[in-house]
Amino acid sequence: MHGFTPMMDLFRPDGVADRRDARTFGRSMLLGGAPTSPQANALVSAIAEGVICPYKAQRGQLRHSSVRKYHQIVAPFLTDLLRAAADDRWSKLATNTNALPDYPGGAEAFKAMRAAMGAAELIDELPGYTRSYQMFGETQTRTSRTSFRPTPKLLQLAESHGVHLRDLKAHFRASTGLRPRAVLEARAAKDSKKTAPKAAEIDPNDPVASFIREGVQALNGHLLEDGRIEGISFAGLRRVFCNADQPGFSWQWHGRYYSARGADAYEAMEGGQASRQRVIRIDGHPVAEVDISAAHLTILHGLLELPFDASTDPYALDSVDRVHVKKWLTIALGAADPTAGGATLSKARAAGLERYPFLKDLPALGISALDLQYHEAEIMRLAMDDLRTLHGIGFLPVHDALMVATGNEEKAAQAIRSGFQRHFEGRGLPPIIPRVR
Repeated sequence: MHGFTPMMDLFRPDGVADRRDARTFGRSMLLGGAPTSPQANALVSAIAEGVICPYKAQRGQLRHSSVRKYHQIVAPFLTDLLRAAADDRWSKLATNTNALPDYPGGAEAFKAMRAAMGAAELIDELPGYTRSYQMFGETQTRTSRTSFRPTPKLLQLAESHGVHLRDLKAHFRASTGLRPRAVLEARAAKDSKKTAPKAAEIDPNDPVASFIREGVQALNGHLLEDGRIEGISFAGLRRVFCNADQPGFSWQWHGRYYSARGADAYEAMEGGQASRQRVIRIDGHPVAEVDISAAHLTILHGLLELPFDASTDPYALDSVDRVHVKKWLTIALGAADPTAGGATLSKARAAGLERYPFLKDLPALGISALDLQYHEAEIMRLAMDDLRTLHGIGFLPVHDALMVATGNEEKAAQAIRSGFQRHFEGRGLPPIIPRVR
């Protein structure tokens, strides 16, 4: 266990369920698992035929053709639900209308299971939500899927069939990954800041796309090995490229790595690094994050062939709040505008432009945030390939950082430094050494 509210403590009448644990640390349901023992199969049948069928029959809605579909959804749902509970974790699943048709058994089977198990007091739920908030002057949206947990009644039912949380692996095979999905995505340019970008088609004969896809698949083959990534629902990585409908697009904008759709979005986990360290295990060990200090600023130095001093903190400027300097640089580089940030960052802006005078020319440089993110992702690609092929160790990318098992930090740091050097030398530019911590 990793310091969560014990599952049974959440049921105490005088206690309050830790909703942050439920939503932040709940494990995504991949719905790809299955029962592997006679006891587990009997439990699935008890719920499908002894709970859902009577529930539907009482309402005059039972169709015998649906019974098979109830089994199809109960088996993977129960697998994910109980395996999360065995680690004192909630489960999370999208329950919006658009998601349901893709689930085993289909939308109606899922609705029937959810309603029947809820009415029989076998599952508890926390509803999902969609919330808007402001970040750097822009409206962002945060969503949370519905959280589920088994009730004591369900745990007792499972035990009556010989299924106990302590030996759950003997009864259920966990999801080994999502149903086949693209590991490479291309998105059109956004119509506005408030609209989500549309997906763009990828030419199946595009050699660059094939090269990128093969690279991600090689990483996933390594990361999906048994025992490599634990503590989250992990189904591999994908790369996302932007502005695919714009003139001159040649897989050079964005390209960051993200967790597979439907699995746990560890890179966007609420609470950031602290939350990831709380739940994720790599190669059976707690994790640490090795990141590049001022990654985009460092990359910009390299692209402009300017010297960079990795021995000093790029955010530490005399008599200026370091947090303000970092915030101004993030905004300015993101918008390619040195005047961005407003009056509250005026002191940081002045000090930053004095330290980095070339930033005054940002609008004319023609180097956007998407360009910088692409170079960052390519450096990470090279670093991850080193960790995979030279060291055979696990890792997870978090934009400009690599998460590895504790004890492997120096290997990750060296891989990042090597990635920087090879990336710039491969473009005929002088190598640059980043500040890695």
